[in-house]
Amino acid sequence: MAEIERNVSAPAAWPAGMPYSRLKSGLVRGGALVGMLALGVVVGRVLIPHSGGAAPPTGASGEAAVEYTCSMHPQIKLPRFGQCPICFMDLVPVGSAGADGERGLSLSERARALARIETTAVVRGKAERELRLTGKVAIDETRVAYISAYAPGRLDRLYVNYTGILVRKGDHLAEIYSPQLIVGQREYLVALQGLKQAEDSASQAAIQKAARLIEASRRNLELWGVPKDEVQRLEKSNEPSDRLRIDAPREGWVIDRQGYEGMYTETGMRLFTIADLRTVWVLLDAYELDLGVIHYGQRVEFESEAFAAHKIVGRVAYIDPVLNETTRTVNVRVNVPNPDLHLRPGMFVRARLLARVGAGGAAADNELAGKWISPMHPEIVKDGPGKCDVCGMDLVPAESLGFASREPVEGDPLVIPASAALLTGRRAVVYVETQTSDGPAYEGREVELGPRCGDVYVVLGGLSEGERVVTRGALRVDSAVQIVARPSMMSGETLPARPPPPASVKSHFAAGAAYHGSAAKLVDAYLEWAHQLAEDDEKAARKQLDALRQALDAAAPESLRDEAAATFRDSLARIRKTLPPDAAPAMKGMREALPKVTAEVELFLRAFGHARPAPIYRIHCPMAFDDRGADWLQIDEAVRNPYFGAAMYRCGAATAEIAPDGKLRPSAEAEKK
Repeated sequence: MAEIERNVSAPAAWPAGMPYSRLKSGLVRGGALVGMLALGVVVGRVLIPHSGGAAPPTGASGEAAVEYTCSMHPQIKLPRFGQCPICFMDLVPVGSAGADGERGLSLSERARALARIETTAVVRGKAERELRLTGKVAIDETRVAYISAYAPGRLDRLYVNYTGILVRKGDHLAEIYSPQLIVGQREYLVALQGLKQAEDSASQAAIQKAARLIEASRRNLELWGVPKDEVQRLEKSNEPSDRLRIDAPREGWVIDRQGYEGMYTETGMRLFTIADLRTVWVLLDAYELDLGVIHYGQRVEFESEAFAAHKIVGRVAYIDPVLNETTRTVNVRVNVPNPDLHLRPGMFVRARLLARVGAGGAAADNELAGKWISPMHPEIVKDGPGKCDVCGMDLVPAESLGFASREPVEGDPLVIPASAALLTGRRAVVYVETQTSDGPAYEGREVELGPRCGDVYVVLGGLSEGERVVTRGALRVDSAVQIVARPSMMSGETLPARPPPPASVKSHFAAGAAYHGSAAKLVDAYLEWAHQLAEDDEKAARKQLDALRQALDAAAPESLRDEAAATFRDSLARIRKTLPPDAAPAMKGMREALPKVTAEVELFLRAFGHARPAPIYRIHCPMAFDDRGADWLQIDEAVRNPYFGAAMYRCGAATAEIAPDGKLRPSAEAEKK
């Protein structure tokens, strides 16, 4: 027992200054870090097909990868390892697409579970596009009456002396003192006296003549605005009055009063404005992209802030044929009954329109088919012929006004969930699930989409009914495709081998002509300006921009005549318009102006050539301005990027060259692609 105890050693002591808790936490953090790295490696190996390292990978057959490409620019394919000629990133090896196809990607069951891939079948379904519009309530212009003075005089009394009051037809509004009325009334009294004398003489001709005089005198009083009861009073009393009473011609609310007691009036001077608010207009603002699904007679639901729980329904009665260039909207009018006066002119409203979308992506609303409608008031809709309740016009079939179609409505469109589409501006990409010998694979496909209708997109082309598209995890699949340098959302399925053919430019080139002297200064100033932008020298770039302005002012169409001289001056004017407006622009402003200046300078060179012995090259940077791309001109093919400067000095490639005679042809580098 003693021997055993001697062989047992005591535990080692903790290192000095290291508490147990500190050591424990360090071990935990280290273990967590190692675990995260291991998980990342596993996920990467599972999701991304293995393509090896820097050395070419070798398959079972011993064949090596045949080419290298750039993850950012898949159109670059080279037979040897190196750097991308556009962005100078290291190239990655690419093997044969195999069963995956050029745009496909195979995932194991485990990879699909990690990426949480979900697919949905492409089906035909009901698609309704909902429009949310805003607008405000306005007075119905067809229910407005303007009351004016029919005779010159003085406004002696106002029965209505404030706005907002409700008046009914025949209510007294004002009284005008007008001596000229006495003359007309006396003429009427004389005509009445003449009729009595004619009746006493028993002369039929005299009686008819007197009757015509009475009718003319009465008509004259009506034109002066004398009410009928005043004419009857005059007939009984035979006493003219110098007071003219103005009555309300219709029922409504006084919304404007321009007269006051003691004011002198002239014939035609407006005194009151009366509006019937029991029917109002709702004026909605519709944007350009919404006009395709808005049509006459369409049902509209809306609500106001004051009565949010009260849903009001109307129909589109008018669509403005002119676009408001300031707001880029079109005025849409809805006629709405307002018996309870819930809608007050000036109120803001929120409207909701539902438009059914057909297989072609256009509106397919046939709600009014077989109905009869008023041409002037589309809100009046009946099941059969009849009269308009508002204007009395005959109702006509809705089909005759274009409010409904005589043709049957086309079937339901193809739809996919909105989450399935990867949008990059003009392009839309979806990943379609296909079956291979190794299991499901996912193929990228460009599709043509129609309008978005809630949570779905209408499919116009590129998919067939029954195919399955990735609705969850599409971005993960696309990222894996990008990493292995296959065409993806950020790169088209096919890229042009060379720039599109240039627009035709009429040549006015004349070798050795005098205009080359002043034009050379212009071209040199532009080339030096672009060079200083590439060097990030703001002060020098601004100096060269001033030199370019001076060269434009000094350039003249020497030895050119007629059309050529006019084209020369016009080209200079267009270049001048594209220059930065500021006298001392910042670097950002100069770089933003460079693409437009370049385009105009190129057109000038193609029309008139240049005096340089070698071509001038057009260089294109695909990553400028958020990958929209931009061009510039320089004297050789060694890229000096003016849009990024030192940050991406060599990003770009020569796409074309302009010969001294102005002829444009692809550059040698573009010819190789």
